[in-house]
Amino acid sequence: MKILIISDAWEPQLNGVVRTYQNIIPELEALGHTIKILGPRDCPHRTSPINHDVELALFPKKTIEETLDSFEPDRVHIAVEGPIGWAARKICMSRKIKFTTCFHSNFPNFLTAHLKGIFKKLAPWISKKCYAFLRKFHESSSGIFVASKALEEELVSHGFKGPFLPMTRGAKAEYFHTGSATKFEGLPRPIILSVGRVSQEKNLDVFLSAKCEGTKVVIGEGPYLEELKKKYPDVVFLGRREKEELGEYFRSADVFAFPSEFDTFGIVQVEALISGIPVAALDSYAAKSVLTTPLFGNYDNDFEIALQKAIASIGDQSTREQRSQKAREQYSWGKAAKQFLAFDPSLV
Repeated sequence: MKILIISDAWEPQLNGVVRTYQNIIPELEALGHTIKILGPRDCPHRTSPINHDVELALFPKKTIEETLDSFEPDRVHIAVEGPIGWAARKICMSRKIKFTTCFHSNFPNFLTAHLKGIFKKLAPWISKKCYAFLRKFHESSSGIFVASKALEEELVSHGFKGPFLPMTRGAKAEYFHTGSATKFEGLPRPIILSVGRVSQEKNLDVFLSAKCEGTKVVIGEGPYLEELKKKYPDVVFLGRREKEELGEYFRSADVFAFPSEFDTFGIVQVEALISGIPVAALDSYAAKSVLTTPLFGNYDNDFEIALQKAIASIGDQSTREQRSQKAREQYSWGKAAKQFLAFDPSLV
């Protein structure tokens, strides 16, 4: 089967959307399918004036039409509600081509998190309008992929009709696994690690201001990094780390901090669990989706409480192995790929 994935988020961007398809595509190809992905760099594009590590396609209609004509896909999947996504939606509808979509990012939360001053009073109105915008995008889809039942319930509460389709996430086994600690030598334990884009919507202040013993470590880059370095001089900021090296940092840590209320799932949570370390999270549907047992960690409306409980649950190496094994049973990219293939839009 030939599958066309159309996404406003693609390489060289580094985020959860990109990582999802980077990991699912090899699994689909291993099952014998041919995958083509169309991203911003396939079209005339420019850097976003808001987030400078994001590229936006300009006038993508011609590129999308030429790709549909030359590739002749059996399946079309539109991943993101951006300029390419909206153009692809319109073209598919005009050609009567059925397509699936995925709810990857909570843009209402993202937008309202960046409001300042008097504009914060407009947050409820902006959130409502943003959800209406997203509902319109997804209402023509043959199926909306969601990472969890908790996210589905959240979307239903905002008027989304579905049908909803499950698609979990995973972690690359060659990078993320249990093992001996090779990093953080000489730093006071426990090591509490955060990994991801360093931006305001990730809510890192909640983690970095929390009282706890040990050492806080942040891995990642983003527009909020320099400000956080000034505010929290005792925190270790390591910048960007990837692949084998990132895996080493995960399994050398003791607890993973996940204070985000923006993420719809949080792949980093799974990477932490498969590396054997518990997660401390704010109460959110991303946390509820992944932290399904006390073995995996804790979430709470008070992040400091969740953090203290996670520290208390660190355990020994056998606990780490048990945590990792249970996480591997629940989450994998192979499972995600099979869920992606299980839905046949021709049946709708």
